[in-house]
Amino acid sequence: MELLGAKARFASAIMLVLICGLTILVRVIFRHCTGQCVPLLEGARADVIVTFNSPRALPGGLAFWLEVGGGSPTPMSCFDKVPSEPQVWHGVPSGDHRIRAVLWKAPSGSSAQPKSKEELEGTGPFEVARSESVELVVHRFEDFNPSYEFRKVEPWHRLPEGLEISVNLQEGGSQARIPQPWQWDVRVVGQEARQRVPVRAETTMSDILEVLGLSDSTHEVVWCQDSGKHERVLQPGWTALQADLFRYQNQVFVRRFATMVD
Repeated sequence: MELLGAKARFASAIMLVLICGLTILVRVIFRHCTGQCVPLLEGARADVIVTFNSPRALPGGLAFWLEVGGGSPTPMSCFDKVPSEPQVWHGVPSGDHRIRAVLWKAPSGSSAQPKSKEELEGTGPFEVARSESVELVVHRFEDFNPSYEFRKVEPWHRLPEGLEISVNLQEGGSQARIPQPWQWDVRVVGQEARQRVPVRAETTMSDILEVLGLSDSTHEVVWCQDSGKHERVLQPGWTALQADLFRYQNQVFVRRFATMVD
């Protein structure tokens, strides 16, 4: 399936993991998808919050822990009933991590709680009603670098508007590329309304001027820094690919030569 003009949005530096009610063939971990990304802010670590469903939906006790980067797990948290308030792991570093959750029951007539995950494995004294795990990635978000060929989109990528996105519904994951053509709303100095021009990788600056009804003998395509301090004229023979026009489209405009007099 292909979606045109999709935009990725990542709103928070905290990932919410929900655990759902326990019934036969119903997952314990309900809302967190394996491979999902927790955003890591510059110079910081992530907070991972786990929230559980209503205690009435989950009979018995609950134990859970976080395995950080495939290494030693965090201390196991254990409750004789499912907690209703969120639980937080602070300062989780970048890397691939796994959350494990186990629904357990104490032996008949006992009020004991498991003190380690080993007691919930094998021949331990506690009955395990259900156990599950999900994997997550803590990663610093990065701007996606688009091209005219499909490139894989990682969970930590921020996508610009206007990309063509191909989603693999069977295996998961997605790819994105610059559409052929994409539509550029050009600002022409002296004109109130922007003009839309179809752009392909091989489209030259001269081609763009021609579509606008202009000529490279009277007008030029210019890139200008956001601050306005620096600018560069894009040569008439440069292609959209060479000029990286899709990326810098909001900083590029068309103007009449400064030496031209109406």
